[in-house]
Amino acid sequence: MDSVYNSKNECYGCSSCVQVCPSQAISFEKDSEGFLYPEIDISKCTDCGLCRKSCPIYKSPVALPSKEYPEVYALWNKSETIRSSSTSGGVFTALATKILSEGGVVFGVAFDKSFKAVHVGVDSADQLGLLRGSKYTQSLVGDSYKKVKEVLIKNTKVLFSGTPCQISGLYSYLGKEYSNLFTCDCVCHGVPSPGVFELYKEHLQKLYNSEIETFSFRNKSKSWKAYHVCVTFKNGKQVLTSFKEDPYMIGFIKNMYLRPSCHTCKYASLNRQSDVTLADFWGVDKFYPELDDDKGTSLLLINTPKGAELLQRCENELAMHKCDLSKATKENPSLTGPATPNKLRLKFFNQMGKCDFAAMQTKFLRPTSKIQVIMRKCVSFPKRCIKVTLRKLTS
Repeated sequence: MDSVYNSKNECYGCSSCVQVCPSQAISFEKDSEGFLYPEIDISKCTDCGLCRKSCPIYKSPVALPSKEYPEVYALWNKSETIRSSSTSGGVFTALATKILSEGGVVFGVAFDKSFKAVHVGVDSADQLGLLRGSKYTQSLVGDSYKKVKEVLIKNTKVLFSGTPCQISGLYSYLGKEYSNLFTCDCVCHGVPSPGVFELYKEHLQKLYNSEIETFSFRNKSKSWKAYHVCVTFKNGKQVLTSFKEDPYMIGFIKNMYLRPSCHTCKYASLNRQSDVTLADFWGVDKFYPELDDDKGTSLLLINTPKGAELLQRCENELAMHKCDLSKATKENPSLTGPATPNKLRLKFFNQMGKCDFAAMQTKFLRPTSKIQVIMRKCVSFPKRCIKVTLRKLTS
């Protein structure tokens, strides 16, 4: 077999094929954009076909179990300490703590010593802090699927969290249902290039003349909605930058360097593959202002009876309010469709190997000016007027 996938636009990089290969013929190799793709060593390949059988590319998303799902909640952790240290409302910590209290293992994304995002498993509440907080770069799943299976066959409970495609990759790898497996996906805008994140970190360390000591994409000490990127350095310096001004976050939000498959993602829909789906409840201040104190309100979708059961076991730790699905999707566009690639994406990557991050920032990653905001509003206003008029004419 020459390749697991037909096109880079298909491959999610979940690593199911790498982990399932019995002859270790598949390895992940970095491309010019900094993303990892599976490559087959033909000399080792026995053409068994297991890689394609375990690949989510070749499987259709599983439909929700009934019309009762998804159930929609706005919620947050009752512990102010946990809530303040979490990206959103601290709901993942409540779910994970429950699994751990029952002797289970929780898998999620942590930063390693060099601040690369990697999937790890933890078996104690003391380690949960590693998994808190958003990591806006594609995580390396490594051999996590193998480890999950090893734990499951011992009849130990597992909570696995990740992007929707990583959840689908896990199910494909396992090839069967496990009653002791619980899954939690995040509403994913898309995964940015780990190669770009490496350049960004190198830029920061050069700029502040020190190695990075801690990194937080979503510091909400000033505000949950207007969050900041917070970086501390070993020389004692701390830098707090609004997400609207941080160059890396600007590129992420503008879809400048997402994985190609993110732009055609079949999991960016309400037909979720996991037991529960977590997100920030953007728009809660408009639709449910009584549930917004700017400390972090989570959006939770319950997609299966197993997910409902897990939430019920955590209800004492959470402040929960049932909500309307249509309102939940209004300002969470990744729930209803994939991100559109930036028109300058190819130019960005063509320049990436020729320029340092500072030059890339000047060319591609500058904050939107007030004039640009005004011009966009002027352009979009007539379109909105036309839509409203047409709606009235057809009603």
